[in-house]
Amino acid sequence: MPITIADDNEITQTCLNCGAGHRMPLKKGHSKSKKGPYALVDGDTLEVKVDDEVTPQVITFVAADFADIGNALASEVAAKINAVLTGGAADTDDDALRIMSNSVVMGTTSVEATGGTAKAKLGLGSGKAGPLKLGVTKGTGANKQTAVDTIDLPPCPDCGAKESLVRTWDTMPPGFEDSFHAKHRRAVNALAQHLKGQGFSDADAKPTHDNEPGPPPDVEANFPPGPMNLPKPPPFGPPPNTPGGP
Repeated sequence: MPITIADDNEITQTCLNCGAGHRMPLKKGHSKSKKGPYALVDGDTLEVKVDDEVTPQVITFVAADFADIGNALASEVAAKINAVLTGGAADTDDDALRIMSNSVVMGTTSVEATGGTAKAKLGLGSGKAGPLKLGVTKGTGANKQTAVDTIDLPPCPDCGAKESLVRTWDTMPPGFEDSFHAKHRRAVNALAQHLKGQGFSDADAKPTHDNEPGPPPDVEANFPPGPMNLPKPPPFGPPPNTPGGP
């Protein structure tokens, strides 16, 4: 969950469950794989839709694209995708593959790995992967609920953990302004306000966002453009000198 770096283009987040780091672009639909290498075989395919395409684009991996296709590197997979994919691009993040839309239009920017024999081998998730946005809506009909202050993060491709960031409206008690928690909440609030200001609000949360009187009281003043660099979060667990603690 903790953010470690954020600027106008992307954030870097650390998974609270497994500690893996993930770079996430702002304002672009994106999907990330598990870490390589990947046990591909000659002729494996990946089907990808970019920005709500009706027909997926098909990328075919052949042995000549790799030094060793049975131990394919994320950088090699990204290079092949970039040679074929239109409307999107691929790169790497800590030995994993990222596929991103080129669009920054809320409501249409998305990436979806729809199939192919390489999809499971790469560890790409199912469903349409859109951009980060402020607000989350779950359920339908009478069970529909909207969390207007929540930023849903993509599932961690390393461990599957599903995490989120939450905008807060209270203030820190006096004397704790320089704590990690205070710095992190200011960063999250700044990110939330930036997404809202750029039009990246959940459709059901947008009416509430449009009628807010102003930003939260605790917000990082220098973002955007940033970057916001946050310290490493403190270790979790019981405090010192308590049962189970150090």
